[in-house]
Amino acid sequence: MSFVVLRVVFLTFSLCLSIVSIGCTQQSGESNNVKKSTAPLWGDYPNERPSCIKGIHLTSWVTGNSKRRAEFETLLAETELNTVVIDIKEIEGTVFIPGIKLDNKIDVYEGAIRDIKSYLSYLKERGIFTLARIVVFNDQMLTKNKPEWAVHTATPMPKAVQMGFDPDVWVDKTGKAWADPYNPWVWKYNIDIAVQAAHLGFQGIQFDYIRFPSDGDVKNCVYSKPHSMASSVNALTMFLTRAGERLKPLNVEISIDVFGLAGSFEDDLGIGQRLVNLTEKVDVVSPMMYPSHYRPWEYGIRDPNSSPYQTVRRSISDTRKAIKGVSVLLRPYFQDFSLGVKYSPRHVRDQIEAAAEQGVNEWLLWNPGCRYTKEALMPFAEKLGKSNIVNQKPDK
Repeated sequence: MSFVVLRVVFLTFSLCLSIVSIGCTQQSGESNNVKKSTAPLWGDYPNERPSCIKGIHLTSWVTGNSKRRAEFETLLAETELNTVVIDIKEIEGTVFIPGIKLDNKIDVYEGAIRDIKSYLSYLKERGIFTLARIVVFNDQMLTKNKPEWAVHTATPMPKAVQMGFDPDVWVDKTGKAWADPYNPWVWKYNIDIAVQAAHLGFQGIQFDYIRFPSDGDVKNCVYSKPHSMASSVNALTMFLTRAGERLKPLNVEISIDVFGLAGSFEDDLGIGQRLVNLTEKVDVVSPMMYPSHYRPWEYGIRDPNSSPYQTVRRSISDTRKAIKGVSVLLRPYFQDFSLGVKYSPRHVRDQIEAAAEQGVNEWLLWNPGCRYTKEALMPFAEKLGKSNIVNQKPDK
């Protein structure tokens, strides 16, 4: 029996199982615990977490633009999508929600989404789950305004001065500075942003760049505490512990983004991301399994970027083993963009199917321009009069 035939048989069996899998099927109807809404329903139930999260990432600028809103709202209304991840702090350090000041005095707010609170209510009433993405330690505004909170360097860097930083602030090869992951004031600042996001109505917090710097002369990095694999893993774990202490009482989901390879190695990849430690402190882990970001011959695959099904299949398998025994949900990020290889709807869907075959049915899509491939997504079940849409596949 050929590999193709075997794959079709296994996929059919897996998809049949996913139809009856508890808590992770696309459903139509009403929850007994929710008041009936007059708004059109784009997810499972108004104001509730969908039974199986399937989402897209959005920048604050796209979310705040009426024309772009119309584009992604069409996808939410007409496809299986039921979740949005909205940036509220990116690597520039600007904060896109009101009510936050750096060190209680420096204004960091940019009102890209002027009606953020009411818009979150609008989405949730339609059954859309809302996640706030916060870039944690890669922060240009913080490191310029509070250089004492930055990662420093033993040797002054001319490039740092060119980029507007103090000469003893370490910068990576792109000229970006990093906040010191050991600094509890940096922790508090980012957790304050997360708490404010929860108060505004976000249902979940997604911490990104929860890691130590990697790209550049990291040997010259000087931290506020002695640096080692053990201490770096402990720092990130302590940050998540502090975040949980303040966010859990607010009943919001806590998730982290990690490198796609984090589940394939027992160490911390040199950046503090040791899954067995970090995942004990969060509800969800989202490895960024973009095939374009894997090196040639990773997992024995000649060109992972051209083989999204095989790449994601192996990455999912490794990650499931790495988090075995930990009460954490695996919700990977998949690639919906072209980088070196032109990605078709089939390339995107192959990643989703590779995960589904192994029982991983929640996922998020990433496109830097926030333009997503509708042809790779299943139609919204209710519009077709079906209770489940997993057996309907887009054309190759």
